Amino acid sequence: MTRIFLATLVAFGLSSCTDDFAEINTNPNSPTEVPTSYLFTEAEGSLVADLVGEGGLSTIGQHYAQYLSQTQYTDVTRYNSVESSFYGIYSDGLQDLQTIINLNTDPASADRVDDSGSNANQIALATILLQWGYLNVTDIWGDVPYSEALQGAENFSPVYDEQEQIYRSAVEKLVMAGDMIEAGTVTGDLIYNGDMEAYRLFANSLILRAGLRVANVAPALGEEWTKLALSRGVFTSNDDNAQLVYAGTGGLGDNTWFVNYQTRSDYAVSAPVVNTLQELNDPRLMVYARPTANTANTANPQYVGKVYGVTEAVALQQKNADTSFPGLDFVGRTAPAVILTYSEVLFNQAEAAARGWIDGDAEELYNAAITASMNQWGITNQTAIDSYLAQEDVAYDSDNFEMSIGNQKWLSLYFQGLEGWAEYRRLGYPDLMPAPAALLTDQIPRRRGYTVTEFSLNRENYNAAIERQFGGEDTLDGRIWWDVE
Repeated sequence: MTRIFLATLVAFGLSSCTDDFAEINTNPNSPTEVPTSYLFTEAEGSLVADLVGEGGLSTIGQHYAQYLSQTQYTDVTRYNSVESSFYGIYSDGLQDLQTIINLNTDPASADRVDDSGSNANQIALATILLQWGYLNVTDIWGDVPYSEALQGAENFSPVYDEQEQIYRSAVEKLVMAGDMIEAGTVTGDLIYNGDMEAYRLFANSLILRAGLRVANVAPALGEEWTKLALSRGVFTSNDDNAQLVYAGTGGLGDNTWFVNYQTRSDYAVSAPVVNTLQELNDPRLMVYARPTANTANTANPQYVGKVYGVTEAVALQQKNADTSFPGLDFVGRTAPAVILTYSEVLFNQAEAAARGWIDGDAEELYNAAITASMNQWGITNQTAIDSYLAQEDVAYDSDNFEMSIGNQKWLSLYFQGLEGWAEYRRLGYPDLMPAPAALLTDQIPRRRGYTVTEFSLNRENYNAAIERQFGGEDTLDGRIWWDVE
């Protein structure tokens, strides 16, 4: 009897082990299927770090727009290299977003991933962020892989699409995404917490940005996109601003600039920024920068920008204790990484009015844009703002709207390095001086060069792209499609 019982127990045990084998041998910390909410979180964190936060490309933009200056190693501010790789952006953030679109589009997987939100809303949100990413990428390099990108093993040698076609396609897809949005939210979103109506306004405001970006090279197209965006609805207050607010929970929950400043002090506020703010008696100075360490606790705190684009020997002559570093609203642990603001939307409308594209008073819109920027950073005393606007060097100049808008837009885009650099290239203002100790070019760079790895892995398409755009020379001085003289 005992033997029969033991045999029965063993048989039952073996059967039970077989039934539970898959569950027992599956590591819960290494899931084979990742919820799309995780992919949204990962994609946004990665893209924001690369394009807005303390990442390689974002940091280059901060230096080229002269928002920041290097304290010791002055390589970037002296334009010491040509190449930057876009591989990381494609393989991380952009690929995650494309995967979300694929999973929600494929009937075989669509029903399995809708716990993170409706298929339509997930596709719409991923598409909007994907196009935002692509527009940044093309603004950095020019023609880049787009229509054949993110196909993995199916295509290791994607063509480089012309920038004009990327812009046209991006606008079409932003419209499509906006039209797809339906009631409901999406989980895993760090920017608007899944608020799809907020994403609708963000998509339209990106279209408005695109319209002004192409204003000099394709004004009719720019006017069309501007009117399209405004008819669909754009930001109407600072509450609409697109930004990733960090939770301050450590690791990926901390602002990426905060993490950098815990162990290093490589980047100080540049002299061009501090000097301009001081000359204009701009109240944003005390938000944008911190007083020097040597004067912070005195009755007369001082703000001193770091000299820009000099040799390392010259840079080291200015001690960090005598230099201003970025304000905590930008590099604090929970400081937001800003993507697109109401102030920018108003500046774009002011320029559209100045160009005669839309009805509206360009000066009023310009003043409203500056006011929105002030308000964004906690400056709400309207009397003080009005006094600022009344200054001769601030007052709107209808005879040179590019100068007025260019100067003030540059200040409002502080710490949005890539966007500030793009608008400087487009508008030609402010009147920034190239690095005095520049190495590879004697002007402020107009673009970044492609990684040399593309010459090895995608030579035919790489060569075609640089020949088509720059006569075969892959340099910092090449002007991309919308950057016309």
